[in-house]
Amino acid sequence: MSIKSDQWFSEIFGGTTAFSFLFSKKLYESKSHFQNIEVYETPALGRVLILDGCFMVTEADSFIYHEMLVHPAMATVGNAKKVLVIGGGDGGAVTEVVKYPDVESCTLCEIDPMVVEVCREFFPHVSSGLNDPRVTFVNEDGARFIQQFKGEFDVVLVDSTDPVGPGEVLFQEPFYLAVKESLRRGGAAVFQTESPLFMRDVFVKAVKGLDGTFGRDHAKPFLATIPSYPGALWSFTLCSEAFDPAHQKTRTLPPHLSTNLNYYNPEIHFSAFALPQFVRKMLAG
Repeated sequence: MSIKSDQWFSEIFGGTTAFSFLFSKKLYESKSHFQNIEVYETPALGRVLILDGCFMVTEADSFIYHEMLVHPAMATVGNAKKVLVIGGGDGGAVTEVVKYPDVESCTLCEIDPMVVEVCREFFPHVSSGLNDPRVTFVNEDGARFIQQFKGEFDVVLVDSTDPVGPGEVLFQEPFYLAVKESLRRGGAAVFQTESPLFMRDVFVKAVKGLDGTFGRDHAKPFLATIPSYPGALWSFTLCSEAFDPAHQKTRTLPPHLSTNLNYYNPEIHFSAFALPQFVRKMLAG
């Protein structure tokens, strides 16, 4: 079957690969102060959010990304009361956080308020957690916002875009240090750290930078398969001075969570930290 450009959208990565979807309708397009925002209706992926030409959210697989960003840290810390999400204007991470009744407050710091507005309108299921009374939305640069907090949060989740434009600062060591200092004793942070297949240099630099910031062997990368992202194999890095999430005792999910998740479970938690040989080699180099 040939691809007709007026019926397909393609994210081209590095000028050498592309991921495409057939769309039935473009639902929205506008340019904010920071980026171009598009929403498509598709037969295969449901609604799709595109920022500056890159996949950000699909109704078909966004649950994988959001559950794996949030639940490994929440399970590792246990009984987290105060959570900060940096980036994540789609609201998906917040929606996962507020599934925990012990959480007393969740702050979403997103630089682009238009992303929040668009996702509330077109992705109400993904962004539903933004309606929780425990959630506060702050429209600010996350790298600046985090600097005012010392020993404040149980969990910090960095749901950043790729390291370009306003997202570049979220992959730099001064930001890593600010996140570390914002955590309470026994807290944890998770950073999305890109694809080890297609973004090897960014992945290695991020993991090693986090390891240097949090202390040797206190930054633990883990993996998930997200079909709509470049390379599909995606990485996150969990950082904590108090816990080793790869070797903690298996936790049993609360009953309300075990029936309310679509990807994460205790077995997935531990298997995600088992890195393939090629990933181990690149981090050892």
